[in-house]
Amino acid sequence: MSAFAITNIKIVASWIHSVFQMYENDTQSLHGEEKKDNVGETNPDASVVGQIESFYNTVSENLSTLLDNSKDATAATTSDAHTESKGKDTSDNNESTEAPTNAWYTSVTSTLESIASIGSNEENSNQNDAGSDEAAQKDAENLTWMTTARDRLDELSQKVQDMDWGSFKAESAKLKQQAQAQLNQKVDETKAALENAVHGMLPEQLQKPWITACAQTCLDQEIHPELLQSASVRVGRGICGQEADFQIRRAERIRKHFAEFIGVPEASVDPRDIPVIAVAGSGGGFRAMVSTIGSYRAMHEAGLAQCVMYDAAVSGSSWAMAGLHTYGHGDPVKVLDSVREAMQTSMFSTANLMSFVGNNDNIAKRVFTDMAARYLLAAAKSEDEGKMAEKTNGSRTETADGVGGDSGIGLFTRVADSVVPDQLKYLYHRDESLPTPLTVDELVEAAKSTVRAISVPPLSIVELYGALLFKQLIVQHERGPGDKSELNLDPRWMKLSSQRADVDRGLLPMPIYTAVRHFLGTDDNNPSTSEEHRYQWFEFNPYEVGSIDHGAWMPSWAFGRPMINGKEQFKIGETHFGSIMGTVASAFCASVKAMVMEIYMAVPGAIRSAMDPLLDRFEHGTEISHLIPPYTLYNPFYKTKDLSKSDAELAELEGAPFLSLMDAGLENNLPFAPLLRPERGVDVIVCLDSSANIDIMPWFARAEAWADVHGAERWPWGARPWTADPLRPSKAEVEMSSSALKSTKQVSKRIEDRVKHKNMRCVIFDHPLAPAPSEASKKRRMEPTISVMYLPLLPNPKFRDPDFNPETADFCATFTDKWTAEQVDKLADLTSLNFSQEIERIRAAVKRAYERKRAFRMYREMEAE
Repeated sequence: MSAFAITNIKIVASWIHSVFQMYENDTQSLHGEEKKDNVGETNPDASVVGQIESFYNTVSENLSTLLDNSKDATAATTSDAHTESKGKDTSDNNESTEAPTNAWYTSVTSTLESIASIGSNEENSNQNDAGSDEAAQKDAENLTWMTTARDRLDELSQKVQDMDWGSFKAESAKLKQQAQAQLNQKVDETKAALENAVHGMLPEQLQKPWITACAQTCLDQEIHPELLQSASVRVGRGICGQEADFQIRRAERIRKHFAEFIGVPEASVDPRDIPVIAVAGSGGGFRAMVSTIGSYRAMHEAGLAQCVMYDAAVSGSSWAMAGLHTYGHGDPVKVLDSVREAMQTSMFSTANLMSFVGNNDNIAKRVFTDMAARYLLAAAKSEDEGKMAEKTNGSRTETADGVGGDSGIGLFTRVADSVVPDQLKYLYHRDESLPTPLTVDELVEAAKSTVRAISVPPLSIVELYGALLFKQLIVQHERGPGDKSELNLDPRWMKLSSQRADVDRGLLPMPIYTAVRHFLGTDDNNPSTSEEHRYQWFEFNPYEVGSIDHGAWMPSWAFGRPMINGKEQFKIGETHFGSIMGTVASAFCASVKAMVMEIYMAVPGAIRSAMDPLLDRFEHGTEISHLIPPYTLYNPFYKTKDLSKSDAELAELEGAPFLSLMDAGLENNLPFAPLLRPERGVDVIVCLDSSANIDIMPWFARAEAWADVHGAERWPWGARPWTADPLRPSKAEVEMSSSALKSTKQVSKRIEDRVKHKNMRCVIFDHPLAPAPSEASKKRRMEPTISVMYLPLLPNPKFRDPDFNPETADFCATFTDKWTAEQVDKLADLTSLNFSQEIERIRAAVKRAYERKRAFRMYREMEAE
């Protein structure tokens, strides 16, 4: 196992631990408690970390019974199916079935503990000379560990093989249902406990005026003038009129730059022929952020960035894009300077956060706006329901929705106590035809009614994570008198819709941030009844937020408002951009299987073979279970009847009151989906791939499958930069790969040889290498194929440090959030070099795309005459 892989595994665990530990310590300090010299000495009964550990134990206790008790479970189930007794004997059998024996769990946890141990050994051994006695001893210990781990998992594998599969298969359906129900129950308990832990982080502080003031920012009309506007839902596959206008203005704006880039006179370029160029940045945490900025810098220097129409990103590269489209105004050098300073301090540093809150009150309130508002709304709802539960049956009758009675006031009543009434009167009106503002009393009653009538999305760790990201990466350090550092936060940076200012004028490309929703194949998206699942793509751009797969959209300035049948239930300021930054990069909300695969990819093949039977057995259950809840918000398309009338696929979206979104890298770590929408007409995609395990990832196969399903006819079918098949691919990926790679295997081998051995750092696909997989996609209209330019993050022997390899450098691990300025420059300089080295090949490919688009336009005009 590589040191890089071990570093990633250990950082993932310690990262979640540090978030909760930090906020536990912050709570003590903010409550006025005496801070201990040793921050680790906390009250275990009050420890949030202890709660997280209990979640883990709860889940593990359930899983521990699945192997050792499989025979007992089968016998008990069979007995239950053939007996009419409902008495004590049956009860005893059920109790024996559920009794835990932890042999399997102990074996697995012992192995994982050994993994952590070997990680420490490898890290220590790297500090010694290779020829020393100590290094030799460490190597021997490593070998011993590998042998022990392999033997341990071989025993587990043999145990699976020796089971009585005949009787097991006879009752497999019942066992599967029972195991899935148990797993679902434990996952639900974990989610509930996690939500309670988040609610309990700063319980007293959140009742103080400071938090109320944070929430009031959502209703500040100077920051949120959209509070006076009413939103509506748009249903349709096409782009909105504002984006169509942007495309025209941007094409005119970039005409001169494009002519210079491809080396032709400006007068000879018709804006209609300029290829629509998009940049697709991958996920990969802070590594992807720094890597992407380095590539953007090289693109600017070459003049290509000035010709780009769309900036699309997944996860970590979204943070780079966020800098470019807020304080950076498109200047990657300015963004890199900011990143260089921001990365020197961990975003989870307690001292740094306390100093920030203590010395920058106004800015801090704006950073934590969303989290404060969500907490107060959830607390008010909980208080309201608690008071209702205390009422006697004779007090008031509940309505059909299960609510009623006069009880808690809710968020807006609390805020109304401290906000000037005139600021709130405009939020509610008696009737759309009578725009007379409400009185304060009417407003309070409207707030009561609204809070009672709707459910409240659960508070998520994603909101905290997003606030910390925004504070670390968007709030700017500015040098004042005497070289004193001061912080600056333009209120416009808090809003995605504000990023349209430069976009509207065609000065910058349009940014597209991406996320996915995990659809479980049922009307209520219930995992207990799920037999299939898939990820659905959502995008956030300055004009609209919506579902690519469903064709449903709402204005970005209204994103976050609760809506029913296209009508808003109350107005609140636009969702904080920090929450979007956290949502699009919430890889820690991955499914159980995805988490296991992080370890699976890091261990040797012999251990994988032992794990395979276990993974096969619980494949579906682990694929649909998420231990850490994703970001959940009001579904803006709830009960939008136009959806169910339009398309069967749309009907299921309108039935869910909440929308849960997470990192799009869980489906594809490159944002092909928003760029393959036929209505956008993208001609060139520049892919900046900073993924881990880069040569075994199925990004191109998944893009091809999406293109086939959604009718994106211009994809270069069969395009594959690597020959290796992905580890444990899904059935659909196997079918897609086998059909496409039959005729392209030799092409992929030649490409991989040039990338790995001849230092080629850009792979260009601009024509089909295989036939389209479906009949629908074969009916092409002769449009030029999209040119896909793939630039993976790889070392370069021509770099100033030829031995630097981002795949093995510990500081490049996905979740490392503290870098030195030298480390930031090292990675950014490498990606700048990789891009600059290939610029002439890229220039030639862009020119070919222009010539093909021009020829096709002229052909259509001749045909029309």
